[in-house]
Amino acid sequence: MSNTKRKFVESHWLTFAMKGAISVVAGLCLMFAPQNDLTLLTQIVGWTMFGLAFVELLNVVYRKRRSHNWGFPLFLGAVELLVAVLLLFALDPNQGNPDDLVWLRILYLSIFVIFASVITIIMGFASFTNMTNRFMWVINGMVGAVIGFMMLGGTNLGAAAHIVLFGTYLMVNGMTDLFYGIHSKDELVEARASRKTAKKGKK
Repeated sequence: MSNTKRKFVESHWLTFAMKGAISVVAGLCLMFAPQNDLTLLTQIVGWTMFGLAFVELLNVVYRKRRSHNWGFPLFLGAVELLVAVLLLFALDPNQGNPDDLVWLRILYLSIFVIFASVITIIMGFASFTNMTNRFMWVINGMVGAVIGFMMLGGTNLGAAAHIVLFGTYLMVNGMTDLFYGIHSKDELVEARASRKTAKKGKK
């Protein structure tokens, strides 16, 4: 990929496209689902995190087979999987105060959003010399960090509002992944065409 340090973002373009599609669809569902049904909202978020983790773990297999650095996507997939398990299975709604369990889930999501956004900002600066890609990733991370801190500090907001904020984060992150995935595919096609042209020129 031109102007890209592939060691950091050497994933197949479908990885970004699939994660982007999952995030955008989930974000829309969270925004338009009944806001009084916290169980449904939690299920949507939890299974979305499972979907993102599954795609990332497939990415680990792809990168390992191509002898690329696969430690980071494995770590990211494990974090997403952990959040999914905590949201869906680790908290028993029949134990403790239900309201406390809701806010505990929101705490997990807030920390995840801040963590993922900081990683996105670092990746933006570390991976791209192309200013369009760098700007896109860094702005995405900055917006995500703002949303994460709003979720973490917004104790005056209702639980449903926090879930909608998380849906907004998914939308922003998903659109970035989709755009970058499509852009990566275009660059791959151009690179292959250039190699074919170079081979014909040598003949």
